[in-house]
Amino acid sequence: MRKLRFSLPCLIMLFLAFTACDNSFVNDDDGDIIGGDDDVPAGFTKLEGEVSGTLGPDENYWVTGDLFIRAGESLTIMEGTNIIIDGTGRAGSSPEINVAGSFYSYGTAEKPVYIGVEEEKRTVSNIFRGFWGGIIGTDTAEDIVFEYTTIEFAGAPAEAGSSIVAEGEIDEGEPRYAVYMVNPEGNFIMWHSRIAYTKDDAIRLNGAKTLIAYSEFAFNGETGGESVNTKSGVVGDFCYNVFYGIATNGLKAANSKGRQPQCNNNYYNNTIVGSGWRRSQAGRGGSLNYENGARGESFNNLVADCRYGLRLFPPDDEPDMANMKWGNHFYYGSDEEMVEGFHPINGIIGQNVPGYEGITIPTSDIFGAVGDNDPMFVGYSVGSYTPANYRAMSDAKFVNDLFEMFKLSPESPAITGGTTDFSPIYSEYVANGKTYTTPLPSTFFGAVNAD
Repeated sequence: MRKLRFSLPCLIMLFLAFTACDNSFVNDDDGDIIGGDDDVPAGFTKLEGEVSGTLGPDENYWVTGDLFIRAGESLTIMEGTNIIIDGTGRAGSSPEINVAGSFYSYGTAEKPVYIGVEEEKRTVSNIFRGFWGGIIGTDTAEDIVFEYTTIEFAGAPAEAGSSIVAEGEIDEGEPRYAVYMVNPEGNFIMWHSRIAYTKDDAIRLNGAKTLIAYSEFAFNGETGGESVNTKSGVVGDFCYNVFYGIATNGLKAANSKGRQPQCNNNYYNNTIVGSGWRRSQAGRGGSLNYENGARGESFNNLVADCRYGLRLFPPDDEPDMANMKWGNHFYYGSDEEMVEGFHPINGIIGQNVPGYEGITIPTSDIFGAVGDNDPMFVGYSVGSYTPANYRAMSDAKFVNDLFEMFKLSPESPAITGGTTDFSPIYSEYVANGKTYTTPLPSTFFGAVNAD
């Protein structure tokens, strides 16, 4: 996946003239959608209010107010399209995309879709600012799909009356998620895409048949928040993803919220680096986490310089242990605190917890002392930061193409040792008539093998 990079002056020159597209938008007295206003830059079409139909390809849109996709309607964003959200990071002036129907973003490797902010706001000091409200699905949202799409700088505080507040997921004034979905009968697909620089969770799912694969996550959560945080009603596969600089976990599952079916998530062949250190709450954070009755299988993940390795929450909030399977994890730590967290003392694995004395450290896990088993990434040197550096956010920076950064070198000890003795939950996922074949596990650790 390639990250979309652009500058506002270039866009203004390149897209000074527009071509018509087959959008079907409501434009009534509420001022839903108006094009060519003086308050948007030249080369952009203004968006606000109810939307449906198609945006793009190769067009530029400036969002000045909340967008609403009605139940039964859909919005499709085509390749090469830029959706710039004009938000301030404050309640009342930080638009969201509210999805009661379906949302499809169909970028390509050559022409990704960008959903975020203008170039002037894309600064390191703004990494955790949260300028806009995210893509918020209601309980009627049918599909939310991202292909080759970049989402950045979401997380502005929620407003009174918004659907995510009305549902009770968050309170007024709390950060919104970059993406939220709450329909167990819906489909959530993230394929070769990217979510970066968010105030809180990148993705919160309270229900959806889910496939997240070949995607990257960077600097999600300021002092708390996961890249992907799933609850009851979420069943699916999470594989071949890269997570870097996450406040808490890359992937977290909990069967809370009381929906059906039971939360059942498979985590395999993911790479998680430098994560878990910004979580302000003691005893939380790390890389991979199951708790509160969730179930799933977790294998072949590579965890480097993180606060914790795979954590199965201890009794009274433990996962569905009878239906959990795990092993074949590769751990590296350049600091004693990292090494001590490979098998967290506040979890179940290898901790001789009453009632779970038989849950020992898998012999298939690869781990050692400080500095042992360097995974030998092609574009990143482990040990670049200490826990203190991470907690002080001195690592915060723009990062591009995490798949190239965290590719294994041919000499890496992580090239072998994984297992293929398990299967994805679903062999394929279908949304909007398109089929996504679930990647099978590999014998290398992490998301990216050597060439």
